[in-house]
Amino acid sequence: MSPSRLLVAVLFVALSGPQALAAAPASRRPRVDREAMAGGALSSSVESGRQALAAAPASRRPRVDREAMREAMDAAATDEGAFSSSASYTQYLRARLLHHAGDHRGAVDALRLALATDDGHPLLLTRLAEEYARLGDLDKAERELRRAVERSSAYYPAHVLLGRVLMESGRFTRARLHLRRAMALKPREPEAYLVLAQLYLESGSPAEAVKVVESLSRALPGEASGYRRLGLALAERGDTARAERLLTEAATRDPGDVEVLGTLAKLYEETGRPGKAEETLAKALEREPDSQEVLLAAGRSALKAGSPVRARAYFDRLLSLSGEPETAVRVAFSYLSEREPDAAVQVLEAARSASDGEPRLAYYAGLVHERLRRFPEAAKAFASVPEGSDIYPDARVRLAKCLSLSGQHPRALALLRAALQDSPDDLEVRAQYARALERGGTPARAESVLKEGLSRQQSAALYDALAATLQRQGRGAEALVLLRDALARMPKDPALQYVMGAAFERQGDVAGAQARMRAVLEVEPDHAPALNFLGYLLAQSGRHLDEAERLVLRALELRPDNGAFLDSLGWVYFRRGDYPRAVEVLERASTLAPDEPVILEHLGDAYQRAARGPEAAGAWRRALEVLSLDPESAEPPGQREALERKLKALSTGAAGR
Repeated sequence: MSPSRLLVAVLFVALSGPQALAAAPASRRPRVDREAMAGGALSSSVESGRQALAAAPASRRPRVDREAMREAMDAAATDEGAFSSSASYTQYLRARLLHHAGDHRGAVDALRLALATDDGHPLLLTRLAEEYARLGDLDKAERELRRAVERSSAYYPAHVLLGRVLMESGRFTRARLHLRRAMALKPREPEAYLVLAQLYLESGSPAEAVKVVESLSRALPGEASGYRRLGLALAERGDTARAERLLTEAATRDPGDVEVLGTLAKLYEETGRPGKAEETLAKALEREPDSQEVLLAAGRSALKAGSPVRARAYFDRLLSLSGEPETAVRVAFSYLSEREPDAAVQVLEAARSASDGEPRLAYYAGLVHERLRRFPEAAKAFASVPEGSDIYPDARVRLAKCLSLSGQHPRALALLRAALQDSPDDLEVRAQYARALERGGTPARAESVLKEGLSRQQSAALYDALAATLQRQGRGAEALVLLRDALARMPKDPALQYVMGAAFERQGDVAGAQARMRAVLEVEPDHAPALNFLGYLLAQSGRHLDEAERLVLRALELRPDNGAFLDSLGWVYFRRGDYPRAVEVLERASTLAPDEPVILEHLGDAYQRAARGPEAAGAWRRALEVLSLDPESAEPPGQREALERKLKALSTGAAGR
């Protein structure tokens, strides 16, 4: 029987059985993960077998997984696909169908049946090892792969997969041996190089990983995959210099790779080269002119480069492609981050006019006005969200907060009472209601509301709200007694320890605050707010700055886009006397949290020490503007007076003396 006729017969047997029908519905199968497959399909196919299958009546067989079928036919046309019997080949085909259907346990059973009549076949052993690896049984995977390389020492896929398995097991030295053997067997095949580069990267040797990628480029001139993969991985790990070099090489070899260009642009932006970032994104848009993510990034880069006109062109194109409310919001917040509040409002209002009452746009417009401390305008926008909307509960609470901050206390309290009646266990609603009562002149009632909540559930958030209320009433010592009693009942609660530390700091007990933050980290070492709080306290003291930097950097690893954490890092550099670096980090913090008075004050301080007086004055004045709109955001309470003194000293030339 010819190979093609045998193939047709075997496939018919494999596809017509009830197990195959159940295991491989074509509509559910994932696409083939070719990278994860040890051997990979080869290039040739058996055309006559494919034609015969295509001609079979559709009513007598299930839909065929053509990708798996083509892979099987390709394997049959190679030496590694020379099976000893049709039974072995039948089970191999079943295994591939089960593999693509996600049934790896069934694939193992089929491959073991195939090996029963074709013992030692390297392809079958390697496929069996792959299935074991997908099931998480690396020991069995290694055992089958060792059998494969013992039977066929020059079998490339087995060496590559064995290298992967050993790497996953942490045995890097042995993994390197097999990967280098694979590279020697097929020096122009990229896979072994890429796995070896990954191994070096994961074992902490990025320089060696780069050498492997360069070896691949010499073996395959023009090949971009090595530079691309390693560059993207290094960018993700924050190794900016190496990532930029590798991605530049990848872009040279494949100028149309949009992901590479986008990542390069991000690196340029992070290192203060927004013009270069925009230029790179423009190249990406030549390839994919309708890419919404690239258009958004290009607009942001143009804003950072000081070109609002070009930014407007990118954003207008983006908004013409997407009618989703979230798109308008992302554009608006891009403008906000670059101190373009009027443009942000304009984008949202235009979207609202075109949306015919879309509640999410009213909600997002409220968020923008709220962020700008334009509380009456925010209240008006939140009030446009209808009661039937799924975002109404949150819009109602935000509306009440904005009304309260605008001095419209009766209406705010009525809304919050209704919200609390609907959700009596909602901690945020209860805390907002108490704060509104305090603003409205009834602190005793606020205290009662919070204590009622604590009687329903012992919550660190409510303890924090009650302690802060007492502190504002000049009863800080009473707040500490309250929290000590709570900690006596819940001594291991990290959230409550954190609240206690914050209360100590408000009382001026820095040593007590530091001790509580360390207690939090003993229970929960990756508690990002505690890492940041302790790092900031150490920076404020001017001592243990190396520890402070380490703590804040760890917090940023956990939450990389947190403006408050970046502010702490910038303050560490400021206290160390590294003013240019402090400016760089604090500018990034101010971009992420544009109108936070503390960040603006710190940025002004750094500008002033870096001999950039006009920019210092601008940052301090902006902080004062925010405080005039939102006095509650002062930190500490006397921040406004301190800023006014700094501006006066700067104008007389006395600042920094």
